[in-house]
Amino acid sequence: MNFNLNAVEIQKVTILADENYPPYTFVENGVLKGIYVDIVMGSAKLISARYKVEIVGVPWKRGIETIKAGKALAILPPYKHLDKRRYMWPYSLPLLTENIVAFCHKNIDILKFIRNPNKKIIAPLNIGINTDYLILNKELEQAKEQNNIIVRENKSTSANIMKLYFGRIDCYLNDKLSTLWELSKISKDSNVNFDNIFEALLVTPQTAHIGYTNDDNHGFHYKGDFVLRMDKALAKFMSSNKYQEILSRYQ
Repeated sequence: MNFNLNAVEIQKVTILADENYPPYTFVENGVLKGIYVDIVMGSAKLISARYKVEIVGVPWKRGIETIKAGKALAILPPYKHLDKRRYMWPYSLPLLTENIVAFCHKNIDILKFIRNPNKKIIAPLNIGINTDYLILNKELEQAKEQNNIIVRENKSTSANIMKLYFGRIDCYLNDKLSTLWELSKISKDSNVNFDNIFEALLVTPQTAHIGYTNDDNHGFHYKGDFVLRMDKALAKFMSSNKYQEILSRYQ
């Protein structure tokens, strides 16, 4: 009888991902796709001798709650919020830098609502964001505290865009590429004209990551090793031509 004493058991690792964040992570015809999905799975091939990585699409809010409860190892692609998400640590190397922008109706001057945060405005600005997205900068947070803006959460980019189109919100905050992606898709599918909507403000750049649960009580004994190996794999993959090919594919 022969035994391979050098054999290493391959550990299965599940990473959750926002199922409705095109072109980064999204489900299309039952298949999870996107820039970050391709990057992480491409990197995972470099550590396949030890880890079998699976990415599962879920609603973002559910995914965040699952990470908070420590019932999943990791989620894709949170921004790094050390104070607001203390249940999440560590974060992977940055996968990409996203630009958070405000898309508004052309008759809206968003700056007047945030330029003087201590000045009370009679009719506050209605701003849409996706549920559980943390994307307000310091000025917008101050304006929210002063009730100069009202933040309204909606379940998806497409839902926010249509509320913006119908005037139910004045502005919508999200990553620029993701918003433009959905604007183009809705225009093609529905012949909707968005000429009255424009990019009004660059809110802040944010880096996207794999975020890991900070709860170590649910059996993720391999977490430390996986984080190190995945970061090394990401660094190697993102220096390759395949990384550039992925980015160009979704432009």
